[in-house]
Amino acid sequence: MYFTTGQGFYQMGLRTMAYLPLIAKGRAIGSFIVASKLPSAYSQRHIKLLEQLASQITMPLENSQLYAKAEKKARVDELTRLLNRRSLDEMIDSEIGRHGRYGGVFTLAILDLDSFKSFNDTYGHLSGDRLLRDVGHIIKSAIRNVDLAFRYGGDEFAILLPQTGMADALQVLERVREKIAKIVDSGDIHVTSSIGLASWPDDGISHTDIIAAADSTLYRAKRNGGNRSYCASGTASSSPLAEAVASRNNNVDTKYFSFISVLSETLDSKSYFASNHSKKVTECAIALAKSLKLEPSQVSRLEACALLHDIGKIGINDAIWNKSGELTVAEADEVKKHSQIGADIVSRIPQLAACARGILHHHECFDGSGYPDGLKGEDIPLESRIIAVTNAFVSMTCERPLPDKLTVDQAMEELKQGSGKLFDPSLVEAFISSYKVGVNAKKSG
Repeated sequence: MYFTTGQGFYQMGLRTMAYLPLIAKGRAIGSFIVASKLPSAYSQRHIKLLEQLASQITMPLENSQLYAKAEKKARVDELTRLLNRRSLDEMIDSEIGRHGRYGGVFTLAILDLDSFKSFNDTYGHLSGDRLLRDVGHIIKSAIRNVDLAFRYGGDEFAILLPQTGMADALQVLERVREKIAKIVDSGDIHVTSSIGLASWPDDGISHTDIIAAADSTLYRAKRNGGNRSYCASGTASSSPLAEAVASRNNNVDTKYFSFISVLSETLDSKSYFASNHSKKVTECAIALAKSLKLEPSQVSRLEACALLHDIGKIGINDAIWNKSGELTVAEADEVKKHSQIGADIVSRIPQLAACARGILHHHECFDGSGYPDGLKGEDIPLESRIIAVTNAFVSMTCERPLPDKLTVDQAMEELKQGSGKLFDPSLVEAFISSYKVGVNAKKSG
């Protein structure tokens, strides 16, 4: 067999080359190449040893290739060959981080097929699958190279348009909608599409906000007859953090805004075990706030507080946060400074100043034993009391190293044990109840 690399190796001064195929289940998955500048450098003993080494290399190489294929498969919808919902969540978070650093906006569109259920009921699921494949192909061919298309679930699709404002995104999505209406072969049932668009940061700051804004706008389009594209255009409730983002070129120093925008993502990386900590705490906090039926303005302020509650970590040495052993008294005192540092940071930005107290007191305890001011009971801001509960839950269930990580039930029991001491008893009860309702809803869905 002729190897195309041989001539290149020869020009490099190599005079002996051994090519050993890496065979897995009768299939060559690569080659193991060894070369020397000496002529006839390898004896039969050397070759035999290299063959044994090649056989040992094959298994981990095959495993890594299988893992890569499985990883790719886990992010792609098998029916339409578009990216899936998991990929969408990851991509939105990535775009929020990137646009937060460098400026600009992006738009998310969610598309739902009108009359698809009737088509499916009339022609059967195989025809329904064919139609979904066709729609996926139409979307892929109608969007730009920089845009990303996803199978969102069922007959819903999503399109992420980086560095694209609402007006330009609407042009792209109208092209998609018109092509679906004209090209899709759906027999006697006219299948069209309704589309909802939401733009970051005008329609929300977190990925859950953006999805919710696009989703609610989509159903507004469907309620008004379908086969149309609607834009959220700021119709979603605006949080203090979103206001800060939207006004960054007017009222907020650009450099300082960029610092704030990426802190949530950057600070989570300071701890080895805390992956997306602020995001998880925020999602739990918002769920709890909604179960308490708080006003939208309170939920918005809570969202900003939760996202930025650990912003003060920027002033604490990384080595202290990641120390595996017990902290010294001096180190513990240093850690306690982060709530004050965080409050000082956000208080300098007018649009975030209302969040300063919630951040300052998120380590206060209900019995008055917390810091920095030893506040007690309802003297502690509501945002701080909510963050205390959700922060503890996320830390116990997601971020402790094995075997210290707790199950959800164990963490709930810990919250009950701390009720009235560390945590507001009414919030512990409400959190446990709302969490169980959410789990049951997912199971039934």
